[in-house]
Amino acid sequence: MGNIEIMSSSLKDVEVLHKTGNYGERFFMHVHNHYEIYLSLSDGNKFFVGHKIYEVNKYDVFLFNNADVHRISTSSPDDYERYVVNFYPKIFPKSDAEMNDLLSCFDKARPNRNHKISLPEGKREEFLSVLRNMLAAPADAPHRALRLKTYLIQLLLIVGDTQKFSVREQDSTPSPREDRRINEIMDYIRNNCNYPISLDMLSEKFYLNKYYLCRMFKAKTGFGISDYIESCRLSNAIPLLREGVPVSTVALKTGFGSDTYFISTFKKNLGTSPKQYIKKI
Repeated sequence: MGNIEIMSSSLKDVEVLHKTGNYGERFFMHVHNHYEIYLSLSDGNKFFVGHKIYEVNKYDVFLFNNADVHRISTSSPDDYERYVVNFYPKIFPKSDAEMNDLLSCFDKARPNRNHKISLPEGKREEFLSVLRNMLAAPADAPHRALRLKTYLIQLLLIVGDTQKFSVREQDSTPSPREDRRINEIMDYIRNNCNYPISLDMLSEKFYLNKYYLCRMFKAKTGFGISDYIESCRLSNAIPLLREGVPVSTVALKTGFGSDTYFISTFKKNLGTSPKQYIKKI
């Protein structure tokens, strides 16, 4: 499995970035210390978020909190254009009920949370206009931080207004039969990753040659099967660590079996130990 990077930055309040191409971009699994609003201006890409896979097309908005392990897979890096807004939710008072309602779209506790919203035609230019205003705000402008927070609230209001247009997670496959089979396998792994799972077990359960299964799964999802199992387990482990659950308990609850194996896998993928990770958040 590729490294999962814990991306921290010098971000103080709010920052907006307009990126084209993939120069300097990291396309392996990572998690941020901040929240992220991501607007795609390109078609034909995929986002892998924990155990979910989303098609990424023009005017799709993605919402990532500080526990969402994710990566992008691009079909044409040269045409890969996007806006990214990073911010810390703590810039808003916890006592502000209306603000908390706006931020609920990032809520990691919501079951089956959809990370993707497709902007309807009537909201696209409005959303882009707010992003352009954020980019145009001079670094030395009076009350710049307040201006950026105001623009951010505008983006969140648009997101809230268009939640009903959000689409379900989806993935692309060469045939409906393979699509159903891979979805069944992914569902099984997602629902059982806290228990022992092996390639041989999956091969026997789904009546598939294990070599064919590996090739089909990789072509469909971008993951090797063992990588996907690790991704699901790490996605389950990170929220527990943030809640203060002891490392040894997290290891047992998320299918790693022992704290030694969990720590070594965590460090291999994130480049740090679970305890050091907690200190960074």
